[in-house]
Amino acid sequence: MGDTMNRAKARIKIFKAMVKLLETETFESITIKQLCAESGVHRSTFYAHFEDKYQLFDTMTAFHMSKYKKLMDYLSQTVQNCELDEVKYKVLKTFQLMFRYIKRYQAFFTAVIVTHPQVHLIQAYIKLTKDAYKKMLNDLPNLNDADHFIQYTIGGQLSLIYAWLADDCKEPTRRMARILYTNILKTDR
Repeated sequence: MGDTMNRAKARIKIFKAMVKLLETETFESITIKQLCAESGVHRSTFYAHFEDKYQLFDTMTAFHMSKYKKLMDYLSQTVQNCELDEVKYKVLKTFQLMFRYIKRYQAFFTAVIVTHPQVHLIQAYIKLTKDAYKKMLNDLPNLNDADHFIQYTIGGQLSLIYAWLADDCKEPTRRMARILYTNILKTDR
């Protein structure tokens, strides 16, 4: 049990080191030597967990992406299975969860979206969001130019998150969720 705990602690230290380094360095310039120095683990410990920095980054992004996918799946199911008033309530609550999650992992998201944007990661989030929104729109009344609406909405959503992160997440998460909700559902304007 102690060995498992130490392995888990080492892994967390490596994750935190990557995030800290991403705050000041581009991903391409980060070395295993830097990761080991920042995390306080030996190279052998690093390689016991990851093949290279790419696998480390993929592991980190897969973790966050899986959480986001669950949120998007929940939204899709809500739209499919609930009455409109309940949908509105749950969409707002989901956006609140999303902003709290981003705030919790603020250092990571600021590093990969604002400081040193990771284009492939951002594109993956955009694709996942687009697919979820398309699925949701299938269960709602017909919308003219649905693809353009989705692109416009995602662009605004990404810009809102980017600006919030760039401003050190000063606005409360509930306010950010309300802004996103209002603009997506085009209500309370």
